[in-house]
Parts: sequence; structure tokens; C-alpha cells
Amino acid sequence: MEEENNIKPKENKVAPIVTFISLVAVFVILLGIMAIFPKDGIKIGSSTIQFPTINDFFVPEIEEDSLANLEKDLAELFDSTVVVSQIDSALIQHRLDSLKAFRQSIQINSKGQASINTFFKALENAKNKKVRIMHYGDSQIEADRITSLLRNELQKKFGGYGVGLFPIIQVARKMSVNTEYSENWKRYPGFGRRDSTVTHRKYGALMAFCRYAPMPTSTIIPDSIQHEAWVKIKKPRASYGRTKTHTNMRVFLSNSHVNVNYSITADGIEIKSGVIPPNTPYQTLTANFSTTPEEIILTFKGGDSPDIYGISLEGSNGVVMDNLPLRGSSGTIFTKQNSTLLSNMYASLSPILIIMQFGGNTIPYLKNEKGAVDYGNWFKSQINFMKRLNPGAAIIVIGPSDMSVKEKTEYVTYPYLENVRDAMKEVSLASGCLYWDMYEVMGGKNSMPKWVEADPPLAAKDYIHFSPKGAKKMALEFNTKLFDLYNLYKNPNYKPAPKEEEKIEPKKTEKVINDSIQ
Repeated sequence: MEEENNIKPKENKVAPIVTFISLVAVFVILLGIMAIFPKDGIKIGSSTIQFPTINDFFVPEIEEDSLANLEKDLAELFDSTVVVSQIDSALIQHRLDSLKAFRQSIQINSKGQASINTFFKALENAKNKKVRIMHYGDSQIEADRITSLLRNELQKKFGGYGVGLFPIIQVARKMSVNTEYSENWKRYPGFGRRDSTVTHRKYGALMAFCRYAPMPTSTIIPDSIQHEAWVKIKKPRASYGRTKTHTNMRVFLSNSHVNVNYSITADGIEIKSGVIPPNTPYQTLTANFSTTPEEIILTFKGGDSPDIYGISLEGSNGVVMDNLPLRGSSGTIFTKQNSTLLSNMYASLSPILIIMQFGGNTIPYLKNEKGAVDYGNWFKSQINFMKRLNPGAAIIVIGPSDMSVKEKTEYVTYPYLENVRDAMKEVSLASGCLYWDMYEVMGGKNSMPKWVEADPPLAAKDYIHFSPKGAKKMALEFNTKLFDLYNLYKNPNYKPAPKEEEKIEPKKTEKVINDSIQ
């Protein structure tokens, strides 16, 4: 019997030259694709397939200003006759730092100086009267973000209590307001997709009203139909101490067709009751409390509903600051409201400072530079309208933050964002307003990815909105600049303390080792 031979299988080895040739071939193919692939990509339906060009692959993008742009920027703050090439590097850096500080400050000219001084004078008298600040904005300020910290800092320094204005139905719930309401309430916004049953433009200062009865189709309301509704306002738990405290409530409304009975109770005790008569174009219900109630209940009953424009919780004096987010708005809706009603409501609110934080919602839809200029002109008309209705109020315009759109594999600043910023700044200062540049405060061009990737994140993964921590950081920045202006008002020789450059640290990537389970 023959022994079996142990035959080892033959090893297949690939020669190094073959690997090298294969890699070169792949590289040549990729270069060929780069050379012929359209620069703007290939559009398939709503998606676009993109491929880097040869220039993108081999030549890194340079984001530093050219010498010409540097000279232009320096001329914005210094004598334009200075030739940049003749300035030594230390002086260039000093002037760049000064320019950066200037751009990140609240910018003001002689036209706006008088109005902001009036605001500061009112703050100094806040122990004797209310000082109202109305903070309008888009979704960046929803849920009382940014506003809540500013309100608290101002109330701590100058006095004041309460959360200010809020609607019965909130698009995004505020941490500073704790409300419940009967299920028959409905919100009617005065911008975006408006309800077709509303045949007027009387939406009030919150640009929306709430009702518990359907919009009537006739002026004759049958007595057989009765509607009841309620709203509960509870003391919030997660909020600043002064925001949770209030001694005064105001309800802003109008009533058209029939008598409506109302009642206001605080901790089970009726504080006030009465009848809202028909043909009431504008009315304010008030209730005062010796101490902050744990729960307030408003009840309404009648054949129809009044239009409720908002509720305000306030102190008897000091700072009252309203958070007024208008989701989806570009800030060009004010002139579309009924000016008589709006004027009446502003007169009863008496704001001494109005903040208008907009711009972001128009940027994704712009196709050219002209669109940005047009938006600036539309926004100017809103400023003029608000100044006409609030002649005693200063206005601070806050421009858009950085916003990113994905190009190939990178998130970059939207093409015409800086044009919008420039247009808003120009019309704001020309109209006697102040301007604060959130875009520059964030770090300018392509700064949003750093905020998204920060540890902890300062912006959301949509590369548009701030995270809660990012909103707080932005509020602190604005608060510092506002108090710098106030200190300068108090002392013309005041100089803000130099700020150390804060680095935004990216998230640390940790290596995770998973033990295999046998």
C-alpha cells in the first residue's frame, strides 16, 4: 500500500509591478473622469451627482483675503490713503484685529446715537416705570432662546419681572411659559400660509391671533350656540428667577359680534370678571397680583370668540422683554398688517427698544446679487414702518448668522449671504438704526461647520440653527456689546476690555474597540 503524499497548495502571489500598474491605471481613470465631468455636476431629478475637478483635487481653496481686499477692509476703519504694502506686518495685524473688533461690535452712526441714548436713559429710570423691549426674529429665537438670557441680565441690573408677551398657542413652547388650554383654541398666523377664512389683516403685534370659535361667516350669531374655553398659566419651573415672578397680567384682544363673558382667577380666587362688549376694535384686560400665583385661569363664554392677540406677564416696573419668533419669516411682513390695530397695540405696549433679527429665511432662495439688494430695500420699508408706529423706540437690527449649503463633500457659506448682510447693514444704518453682525461674530465665511463640530455642539446638524449652547453663547456676545454701548453712554472715555480669541474646539474622535463574542 502506497503512502499518501502531502501536497501543499501553490501560493498565488501578485507581483509588485502589477499592483503599481493597477494603481496608476485607477489614478489615470479618475483623472479622466475629473477632466470630463461637468463642473456643476449632473442633475438627476432633485439630486445632483458631483465629482471634484482636477483643480479642486490638487489646488487647495484659499480663504485668506487678497492684498486688494485687505486694503479695502482696512480703509473701512482707517485712512484709505495708506498703502498696505508699506505697512509693516505688526501694524497690519493690529489694524486687522481692530477691524475685527469693529465688525463684531454693535455698529452705530450719529443718526442712531440719539435713539439708543434715549433707551439707556429709560433704563436708568426703570425703577419708576416699565421699559419694554420687543425682540422679533425668525426661528433662531424660538423657545425664548437668546431673549431669555438678555432679559435676565437686563432685569438683574435694572429691575423688572416677568416673561412679557406670548400667544395662547405657541409654535415652539417657551421654557419661560407653562400654559395649558382647552382643545377648541386655534391659531391664525398673519404670514406664511394664512387661513382663508380670515378676511382681514388684524393680527396684532405677535403677527397672529387665537380663537376658540370658528371664524363667523355672518355678522348675525345665533343665541342658541354657546362656546366656552379656558387657558391655564402655571408658574414655570425651568426658568430664570425674575422671569418666573410677575405681579401683573395683560390680555390684548378685540371682539366683533356678541357679548363675551370672561373670568380671571388666581390660585382658585376670582380676581376679575366681566363682559367684553361687541364692536370692540381693541381692548386690554388687566389683572394685578400681590404675589406671583402658582396658577392663573382665564375662562371665556359666549356665542363667539374674541380675537386674542397675546398675553403678557410683567412686573410693576423695570425691564419687560418680549420673545417674538416668527418662524419662516424674512422680516418683510410688518407692512402687510392692519396698521391701525398694530398702532393701537404698540401704543399700549410702549416699546422703547425693538430688536429685529432676520435675513436667514431669504438667503436660500436668492439667485443673484440683485436679489439681495431688493431684499435690503424691502427690509428698509419694514424699518420705516416700525419707526413710524413706534416713534420713541430705538431699533437694533441683527443680521443673519452663517448658514451652510453642501457643495460636493463640504459645507460652505450660502453664495449671497454676505450680500444680504451688506444690504441689511447699509439700510439699517442709513435709517438711524443700530446693526449687529452675527455672521462676523461667528467667525465669518465658512464658520458654521466649526460651530456644528464643536464640543459640545454650538449649532445643529442642519448647518443653519444654533444649538441651545450656541444660542446662549450668541446671547452672551450680544449682551456684552450692548453693555459696552451703555458704559460708553455713561462714560465717553470708556474702553471695552480686549477680548481673548476663543477657540472653538472640535469634537474628539475616540477609537472604540469592540470585543468579539465567540
